[in-house]
This record gives sequence, C-alpha cells and structure tokens, in this order.
Amino acid sequence: MNAVIALSSGIVAGLALAIPLGGISVLLIQEGVRFGAVRALPAAAGVAVVDVLYCALAIAAGAAASPLIESIAPWPTIVGGVALLVMAGRGLAHGLTNQPIAGAAEGAASSPSGGIQNSNLWPRFVVFFGLTVINPATLVYFAAITTGLVQLSFDWRTAALFVTGVGGASFAWQALLASIGGLLRGRTGPRVHAMTALVGNVIVAALGVVLIAQGLR
Repeated sequence: MNAVIALSSGIVAGLALAIPLGGISVLLIQEGVRFGAVRALPAAAGVAVVDVLYCALAIAAGAAASPLIESIAPWPTIVGGVALLVMAGRGLAHGLTNQPIAGAAEGAASSPSGGIQNSNLWPRFVVFFGLTVINPATLVYFAAITTGLVQLSFDWRTAALFVTGVGGASFAWQALLASIGGLLRGRTGPRVHAMTALVGNVIVAALGVVLIAQGLR
C-alpha cells in the first residue's frame, strides 16, 4: 500500500465514521450555537483524538495478529466487510427513522454540560473525549476495516499515514459541525438528518463491499 492510498483510505474511513449524525454530532452543533466556532474547536478535537487512538489501537492489534490473519486468509477480510455492511445497515435503519435533530439539540441545550459559559473551554475537550471514548462502536468500526488492510501492519509509515488521514478527516468534520452550529441554531429538519445518515452509511457499506471483493479474488 503506497503513501497516497494509505492517506486517502484513512480520509475515507474517517469521514465514513464521522458523517452520520448521532448524539455527539448534535452536541457539537450545540457547542457551536453556544460558544461560536473557534471556542467549540476543543470539543471537536476531543472527538477526533478518540478516533485516532482507536484507529491506532486497531492497527496495533492487527500487527500482533497478522501471522494468524494470513494463515486463515481470506476470511478475516470477508468477515470485516460483512461487519461493515451490518453496521451500515443498522446505521441506515436508525438514522432514517430517528427523531429530528432539533429535538435532540433542544435536549442537549437543557443538559448541564451545555450551560458552561466560562472562558476556558479546554475542559470541553475532556468532556467530549470521555463521551466518545465510551462508545465501543468506534473501535469495532476500525477493527473491521483494519482486519482487511493487513498491509498497514507491516509498514509503520503507511499505518501512520492512514491514522493521519482518519484524524484529519474526523477533526475537519467535527469542526465543520461546530462551525455551522451558530447558523443552524439547533434547527435541522429530518430531511438533513436522513441525508447525512444515508451518505455516511453508504460510504461504510461501500468499504464493506470493497473488502469482501478483495477477499473473494
């Protein structure tokens, strides 16, 4: 896997994870509404750092298990692809039937964490880091992807580029949510929610199909 492919794969993986709107996304939008784009960036960084850590952990585990993975190939690749398809299906089912973001954002606004008005917002990094790190789905997501990308385990440079792409894409998306929060003002209709769920989970499903196709070659 060359450098360009590793970096671009990381960017795609990071966006596929970040784009579907969930509870954290709603809270990030609310951060932008309450504090403005720049002061909400620490919260966005907290989410992105967890994505980077979980991605690196999944790759490190893959490096330790690579001899076993090679011995039972291509099944790990196929299983990883199927796992991504299942996750995409569940994400679509949830995203397309969930309540509008406005209701969730109003709930976030009424939470104690939404009312912090002090000038030092770096504690918000810790809050969003903690909220994200307790979600095991992120680790499962990266484990499913990296299982099929064994090349990342053999070359630390390509692995680092993949993780960099994941972190950059994740932070860019989270920062975008925070930045547009003030413009949205907590009001996005169900159509926007459905669209983001569709786009993000279609990307996840596409990654799953690619892994299955690689395994069946």
